[in-house]
Amino acid sequence: MSIANPPPIANGTTLPFGEHVFTFGEEVVELTDSASIRHDFDALRDRLAEDGYLFIRGFHSRDKADAAALWTLEAIRDRGGLEPGSDPRDGIANETNRSFAFFREVAISHAPPILDITNGPHTFAFYEGLFGSPVLTFDKKWLRAMARGGSNFFHYDSAYVGRGTHRRRTMWTALTDIPLDNGPLVICLGSHKAQRLIETYGQIDMDRDRADAVFSKSPDEMVRKFGFTLATTHFQPGDVILFGMHLMHSSIPNRTNRYRVSIDTRYQPASEPRDDRFFGENGSWVGNFSDKDAAYKAMEEMRREWGLE
Repeated sequence: MSIANPPPIANGTTLPFGEHVFTFGEEVVELTDSASIRHDFDALRDRLAEDGYLFIRGFHSRDKADAAALWTLEAIRDRGGLEPGSDPRDGIANETNRSFAFFREVAISHAPPILDITNGPHTFAFYEGLFGSPVLTFDKKWLRAMARGGSNFFHYDSAYVGRGTHRRRTMWTALTDIPLDNGPLVICLGSHKAQRLIETYGQIDMDRDRADAVFSKSPDEMVRKFGFTLATTHFQPGDVILFGMHLMHSSIPNRTNRYRVSIDTRYQPASEPRDDRFFGENGSWVGNFSDKDAAYKAMEEMRREWGLE
């Protein structure tokens, strides 16, 4: 059964984002859907270079996305995170309002319903077409469920997963229905061409440099100070957005009692250098923050050094 796409977000629609409120048609716009050119890899590469991202509705089948979401929500139920007596498919958090990350719980994050999404033949075929070569994906899968208030802050992925080739692409997949109040991902348009940011913040490696990887916690700063227009949408299960190592992005705090379930994964040409921190069997990869006792340099200090404060 096909699922109707959400209606376009009308100009004038307000977007609460933490302590700030933005307006569609002014500080924020809706993501451009590339589903119509999904199989035209030349057009996709051109759009990715120009816009810095590809948003593709229905990239994964709804059945696969629903199965992955249910698997994740049942794991949350088994850990006491769902409202007692509720249907796991509704994803209603109980009063503890706990967010869950299954990054190293490979029994959950590497289970067949998840790998059908992240490592499925349709996913690998797409990236092989996009790169024009065989591809590989990290062993680590960033499977997470955000409760009310849960969000991420503005960053480039290069600060976290930037070793080896920079011809690496992040794919963020919505596994549940994620309207504007449920914590969708948001990007800063044009940030993939912001040379001053790329030459400074875009060069740090949080583990090598012992550096805070979050560039900003303020969406208002990204809009007013750095001049970016924000972009987001109402994501549906199976929708994806993919981008490179230098695209500023964040997520809006979840304002509902329903879990926002998503997974982000990384893909690159198999022949190019990889980031070995994220490969290893049974959750044995090193990952970030490997030195638990290290002191990390504050972003405010680095931004002053770069002349970005």
